[in-house]
Amino acid sequence: MHQSVISMTHLKKEIELAKNKQLLVLDDLSFDVKKGEFISIVGPSGSGKTTLLYCISSLLPPTTGTVLINGQNPYGWNATKLATFRRKEIGFIFQHFQLIPALTAYDNLVLPGTLNGHRIKPATVATLTKRLELKAELHQSIDALSGGEQQKVAIGRTILADPDIIFLDEPTSALDTHSRLLVMTILQELVTTGKTIVMVTHDLTLASQSSRAIVLKDGHIQKIVEAPTLETLIF
Repeated sequence: MHQSVISMTHLKKEIELAKNKQLLVLDDLSFDVKKGEFISIVGPSGSGKTTLLYCISSLLPPTTGTVLINGQNPYGWNATKLATFRRKEIGFIFQHFQLIPALTAYDNLVLPGTLNGHRIKPATVATLTKRLELKAELHQSIDALSGGEQQKVAIGRTILADPDIIFLDEPTSALDTHSRLLVMTILQELVTTGKTIVMVTHDLTLASQSSRAIVLKDGHIQKIVEAPTLETLIF
């Protein structure tokens, strides 16, 4: 039996809108993510998908309830331990890329892995960028790249850093259909090597290729779908 790498129990998240006024975004959510799973989180806009992703990835503490990653509560750690954990153990592909404008595309690709002590060879970078069909000149400013090319750099950067758990927030929003399927193929290959992936997506075609789907509605888990298909993901 695979061990749980993420365990969430009775998670609730409220956001302060104004003084003495709270918005309940997530309400009493519980589920586990096993090692080597590819989980997708889907649901209509405003259902709490990104908030849930942030809560279970150590970026946003819940209002109540518990989140454990590898059996530990990241929200109980000091800032130094939390920063080290985020750098070494998890990868995050943000919807808005979070690339460093002052660096070239190549330096953006290799920086996180280099900080983790990985010796990333140019040939390794070349192989990955070829698989991603990243056609941009890597030694130019990141700002010179299109949105789709920047998204591929963000994906490649996380893969090269080699984290055990990868969180993705709409990772293919700037990509065409061919590139989306290409990225999914690469992510599925990572799962076969033991990586754990949790992905928020509005694209039900992509979600149907995950191993399990969490369907949210109005801050609640509407259903959990094993081996999801387009038909079973309708919300």
